[in-house]
Amino acid sequence: MLNQVFATKLKMSQGWTTTGKRVAITRCRVESNLVVAEVKSPETDSKKIFEIGYGTKKAKNMSKPLRTKLEKSGFSNGILGLQGVHHEGEDVKVGDSINLEQVLEVGDIVKVQGTSKGRGFGGVMKRHGFKGVGGRTHGQSDRQRAPGSIGSGTTPGRVLKGLRMAGHYGVETISISNLTVLHIDSVNQEVWLSGPVPGSFNSIVRIEKMGKKKNIVLDKKASGIKEAPVAVEKAEASEVASEAQTN
Repeated sequence: MLNQVFATKLKMSQGWTTTGKRVAITRCRVESNLVVAEVKSPETDSKKIFEIGYGTKKAKNMSKPLRTKLEKSGFSNGILGLQGVHHEGEDVKVGDSINLEQVLEVGDIVKVQGTSKGRGFGGVMKRHGFKGVGGRTHGQSDRQRAPGSIGSGTTPGRVLKGLRMAGHYGVETISISNLTVLHIDSVNQEVWLSGPVPGSFNSIVRIEKMGKKKNIVLDKKASGIKEAPVAVEKAEASEVASEAQTN
């Protein structure tokens, strides 16, 4: 099965472990990921490339080429976009629908990739963390947040490429590793991740399993986790059965 899934970032909250430690939580909704097409990969590459459709959108609001591509794969619902995913194995084929439980489990260590928030035009102190030229002494009352010198004069006689200066800030692809899957809500198709995730609310993030596990158990009552109705019914049924056996 695939080791990554696309999700929608919902909001942040907090929770507590059974040992009393407070953890920051990012809640993401994982709607069904659709295997739309298989892309031809080089013969030297043993991994296949699949186009995965993610998000929810009305089919009539999609572009006609993308809508036709979905119909050929057997899907009638709309998607927000497509992303390529590498996979090695024969357990995935075009027309499959990948669910949250098929990819992630509680305790998995994951890497999350998203697009950072747009900050507009930023100065060098906000964009790159510059210290600033100096204070207001000796008449330089407007130079506190200035970048300072940007190059020498005669040699090379120009500003070198790649120099850190003021400019557009944000809207960059950022990956954060070593986050832990703390809880999976199978009813609402939500996954709770430890720590912050790049991007604004309702943005799309890629969650990739790193093949490691970590034992972090949340206190369900303190973290506001409600038991699923099916689990509650099974618990009540087992209690009734145990009482009947004792009587």
